Order: sequence, then structure tokens, then C-alpha cells
Amino acid sequence: MAAAVVSSAGHLTRSSLETVIWLVVSIAIFFTLFRFTVRLYALRKLLADDIAVAAALGLLLSLAIMYKYAIPPMFEVVAVAEGREAFTTALLGRAAVYLKLQFAIIVLFWSTIWTVKVSFLTFYRSLFARLPEHMRGWWLAVGFAVVTYLLCWGFQLGSCVPIPNYFILGACETPRDIRYSNASLYVAAAGDIASDLMIMALGLRPLQKLQINRREKVALGAMFSVGFIKILFAVVRVVKIGGMSATHVNPIWLALWSMIEASVAVVVACLPSFRVLFAHGRRQSELQKAVSLKSVRKRHIRSHDRDATRPLEGEEPFSSTRDRISSIGDIYWHDTEMSDELIAPGSPRRG
Repeated sequence: MAAAVVSSAGHLTRSSLETVIWLVVSIAIFFTLFRFTVRLYALRKLLADDIAVAAALGLLLSLAIMYKYAIPPMFEVVAVAEGREAFTTALLGRAAVYLKLQFAIIVLFWSTIWTVKVSFLTFYRSLFARLPEHMRGWWLAVGFAVVTYLLCWGFQLGSCVPIPNYFILGACETPRDIRYSNASLYVAAAGDIASDLMIMALGLRPLQKLQINRREKVALGAMFSVGFIKILFAVVRVVKIGGMSATHVNPIWLALWSMIEASVAVVVACLPSFRVLFAHGRRQSELQKAVSLKSVRKRHIRSHDRDATRPLEGEEPFSSTRDRISSIGDIYWHDTEMSDELIAPGSPRRG
């Protein structure tokens, strides 16, 4: 890690950085717990994508804990690099610990971001289980996510050669090391954004086949587009901490915006699950309406001595109403209901 940095951290103090870190982590914890509560309320169980979100939250907490120990020596290293404090030999030992933590922090940051992608991909996997034509796009998104994650590792390992120099203060100051270090920031961000766009396209592409009204299509489109929130913060992170060609980025700003983006990613992963509250209420309303229609039909039959199997004029058969309820596109209500909704009339089904 370089001793030189791009600029001062301004008025961002150690205490303010720690406060922001734990604030955004607390928000992510709240949304995750709320997601689990919603799932258990509506489904009485947690699904595979919930496990992925829990893993992402665990990585985020590990990231915050590592920063707790990395922040003190990090501020000291930056102060010495900017000439605000004198260099002492005692700093070398503390800097070595900080640089090891910083290496692990970068890896944890990527892992948190990509685990959130896993949560979305896991959801789409269950969604497309009976839609083989969409599984091809799913595998493409999975492959691209794996490649970009490995690419992040490659640029990180190549940002300082030989690798042991990474953990020695001032040993990664060659122009080549600085270029690779800064390039890793942009490559990781580009891969992150591109994979998010591919994952969002998985949900948006089948909407044209969804047999629901325009209002519900807009609602589903918005749900599948929540990734744009994360993309926005990814762009802001790069803009705020992007390094110049001759200097390394400021690790203090890197810490701030990395924790904000990682926390936002976990929150974004939780947002689509809130739709189940709407779906649950609507499902109850549809069911009550169907039961009411059946009761009316029974009374009509008793009054006019009609055949019980014949529907009233303009009335849906009860079985048809029930089928419409079970396939109305209640995302997260059941693993296969969205799959049934996405299959166009006359399309072949599997299983």
C-alpha cells in the first residue's frame, strides 16, 4: 500500500468515520431483520436467497469489525504521508498490521458485493426452474459474475509485485504499482455495474409475457430495477475516491464509500422481499372475493334450482378464480408461482 495519497481527508475525523460505518451497518441489519420477518410472516420459512443475504450481512459485519482495528493506524499512515506528522520507526510495525487488514478488507468488500449478487441469482434460479429459455441468460449472468469477481482478485494481486511488498509501508510506490492499484478500482467497479445490469435484465426480460395488468407490470419492473440504487452508489464511490495516475487513492475516503456501498447493497437485496406484504394482502382479498362469489352462486342456485356446475352469466367459475389467485404473480409467495405466471399461453412446461 502506498504512503502517498491523493488528497487530505478534509474534515473527516476518525470518530466521524467510525460513526458513519456503524450507522450504515445498523441500517443494513435493520433491513435484513425486517426481510426475514416478512418472509417468516408470509412464507413461514426462509429460502435460499435469504441465506445469501444473511451471508452478505455477515461479511459486512466482518468488514466493519476489521475497519475498527484498521482505522487508527490508517489515520496515522495518512497523516505521515501528507506531512502532518513525523515518521517514526515505530510506525512500521503498526503500518504492517494495517496493510494486512487493508488487503483483507478489500477482499471482504468484493465478497460482500458479489454475495448480494448471489442472492438475486439464487432467487432467479428458483424463478426460472420451469423456464429453460430464461436459464440460458441466467447461466450467462452467473458466468459473468464469476469472471468479474476473479478479475478483481487478479488486479488486486497484481497491484504490487512481488506480493509481499504489499505489506511493507512505501514498497508499492512504483508508477507501475500505482497504475495497477488505481486500475483495480475502476475494473472492479465496471465489473460490478455490468453484472448488476445483467442480473436486472433477467427479471425485466420476461415481463412482456407476464399476464397481469399494466399497473402490476410497472410495480414488478420497479422491483426488478432496485439494482439501479446500488449502481448509483457504485458510481459515486468511484467518482469520490478515484485515483489520479501518479498517486494512490486516499484510504480514508475509500473506507467511507466502500462501507456505504456495501451497506446499500445489502439493503437493496432486502427491498424486493417487501412486496410479499402487498402480495399477502392482495391474496387474502382475492380469496375473500372468490369465496363471496361462490356463496352468491350457491344462493342463486338454491333460488332457481340451477345446475351447480354452471356459472352465472359474466361470472368466472370458482376454480378459474382460484387458479387466477394462485398464479397472479405474487413474487416470493411461492418458488414456482412466478414461473407459472411467466409462461405464455401455449408455451411448453417442464415437469
